Amino acid sequence: MPKICIIDYELGNVMSLQNALNKINIENKISRELEIINNSDFLILPGVGSFEKGMSQLKKFNLIEILNKEVLVKKKKILGICLGFHLMCKSSSEFDNSIEGLGWLNLNVEKLMAQNLRLPHTGWNTFSFIDNKSKTMKKIRNDNFLCFNHSYCIQKNTDQNFKILSKTLYGNEFISSGNKNNIYGIQPHPEKSQDVGLKFFKNLFS
Repeated sequence: MPKICIIDYELGNVMSLQNALNKINIENKISRELEIINNSDFLILPGVGSFEKGMSQLKKFNLIEILNKEVLVKKKKILGICLGFHLMCKSSSEFDNSIEGLGWLNLNVEKLMAQNLRLPHTGWNTFSFIDNKSKTMKKIRNDNFLCFNHSYCIQKNTDQNFKILSKTLYGNEFISSGNKNNIYGIQPHPEKSQDVGLKFFKNLFS
């Protein structure tokens, strides 16, 4: 199993995430130290909160340059969860696209078009596989539930190199997981999704 570094920028369910990884015996550390990030095999960028706050925290802890080098130059695998997935994109309409994201994915974050449904989209919902042969979806079924908590999402795939793995319906369909080379993103929280979430982690990290 690889060594995982959970990026600590003081946003996200880092302890829940660590507990989930510990349950399946995946070596991990919560850190923002350069040496630990460098020596890890895989990174996780968690996140709960606003796009603006997320980018502000990454800048505050001087993590943007470090992450760009690890992900774009060294091609280290990284998983973005919820806000972490959003921060990998170009921008978010949460602030009129005025705040730039990391820009690793040529995608835009938009408000969830939930019609008359309540926001945030909170609780259990299913995946609809676009690629059910993907390794990351092994032993996960379309009728399996994962835990969501968000008001913003990626609705359209505007990155020709981004591969959609699943979509989810809440008012309208949105992209709930996908990847571009070494960059993986998932909208729900696997660490809050019990056995299904643990299967996702096992698939990705094995």
